Amino acid sequence: MNVPDEPKVLVPLAVLDGESLAPALVAALSTVPVELVGYHALPEQTPPGQARMQFEERMEQELADLVAAFEEVGGTVETRIVFTHEPEQTFERVAVEESCDAVLLNNPAPVVEDVLVPLRGEVNVERVVALVARLLEATDATATLYHVADAEDERAAGRALIDAAVESLVAAGVPRARLTEQIVVSETPVKTLAEAASETDLVVMGESKPSIQERFFGEVSEQVSTQSVTPALVVRRLPAVEAADDGDGGKTE
Repeated sequence: MNVPDEPKVLVPLAVLDGESLAPALVAALSTVPVELVGYHALPEQTPPGQARMQFEERMEQELADLVAAFEEVGGTVETRIVFTHEPEQTFERVAVEESCDAVLLNNPAPVVEDVLVPLRGEVNVERVVALVARLLEATDATATLYHVADAEDERAAGRALIDAAVESLVAAGVPRARLTEQIVVSETPVKTLAEAASETDLVVMGESKPSIQERFFGEVSEQVSTQSVTPALVVRRLPAVEAADDGDGGKTE
């Protein structure tokens, strides 16, 4: 299994609503390029241009503070401001335009010491592994390669996935001592995964459907992040599906 280089992460934040990023997550993302999207979801009757005139300066200041936090730990970040009626379509469009490999589902993270890496057959394991390798480079965290099998006779398939991931991470320079493995059998995989995620600091997993829109509104990763209240980095499937432009999205460097 080859490990792709330089994964890029999309970080959408509703900064006007007070959403920010924990310092532990800023540090964990310091070794990957970050596309930081400050967004504000608008009522249907509010024109994006009107909202931009009213709130853009405040948004720029909020993002500037976050950029400074990234730069302080050696991170690379670009910013974009969007005022939109359809946030999920905006995230899809920006992810495609900026070639982002993963999207952050934000939750509080006082520390990043334990990373859970759920693996299943339909996700792009190579891309998940690439991001995990960079996160472990930025932190002293350990990673648990995790598979939920539907039945006992599916354990072998999970073991093959985990062994390949471990081999790739070690080849990428991750010390073997920082990796553990766990395979469980469950008839309620989402609940089981959410319970495991709640005991860790960060989840890195692949999306099981091709669009960020589906992921944000009901995909497995969203359920896990919501139920566990743990931040999750969701690695996008490729090729990406081009999304329609939702109308207003200016980029600031």
